[in-house]
Amino acid sequence: MDLFTLLSLTFATFVYAISPGPGLFAVLAISTRYGPIPAIWLSLGHTIGDIIYVALAMLTLNVLSEVISNSMLYVKILGASYLIYIGYQQWRSKGISFEQSSQKNSTLKLLMAGFVVGVTNPKTIIFYLSFLPIFIDLNNLTVVTEIEVISVIGCTVFFVLSLANIMGIKLRKHIENPTIIKRVNELTGITMILVGCFVALY
Repeated sequence: MDLFTLLSLTFATFVYAISPGPGLFAVLAISTRYGPIPAIWLSLGHTIGDIIYVALAMLTLNVLSEVISNSMLYVKILGASYLIYIGYQQWRSKGISFEQSSQKNSTLKLLMAGFVVGVTNPKTIIFYLSFLPIFIDLNNLTVVTEIEVISVIGCTVFFVLSLANIMGIKLRKHIENPTIIKRVNELTGITMILVGCFVALY
C-alpha cells in the first residue's frame, strides 16, 4: 500500500472510531471513575476486538476476491449507503448513557470488557467489510498488506480511545448535558454522511 492510501485509511478509521458509541463512552466512564491506567486496558481490549474484525473481513475479502472485484461498484454503493445511514442515525441520536461500576475491575476483566464491547457492536464488521475494498487491491492481497492494514486500524482505534481516556474527567460533566450530546451527535452524523458521499465518489 502506498503512503496516500495508508493515510486515507487512517483518516477514514479515525472518523469512524471517534463517532460516539459504546466503546468510546465505556472508556470515558472507566477513565472518569478509576483513572487512565484501567481505561488503557479497556481500550486495549476494544482494539483487539476491532483487529479481529479486520482480520476476518480481510480473510472473507480474500476468499471472495473474484466475486467482489467483479462487483466493486455495488460494494462502493452499499458501503457509501451504510455510512450515510449510520451518519443519519447518529445525527438523530439522543446519546448513550452509561453506568459506573461500584468496584475496581482487574486488568483481565477490563481487557475482556473492552473486547466484548468491541466484538458485540454489529456495525463494526459491516463497516470494515464495506470499507476495506476501497483501500485494498483484492487481486494482490499479501501478508505485508494485511499487516499494514491491521497496524493502521489498530493504532488509530487505540489512539481515538486514548483521546477519550485523556479527556474523560474533563468531558464527563458535558457528556451528561443533553444539549451538548445532541450537538456532538449532529456533528458526528454530518461527518459520517460526508464520508459516505466521499466513498460513493471515490
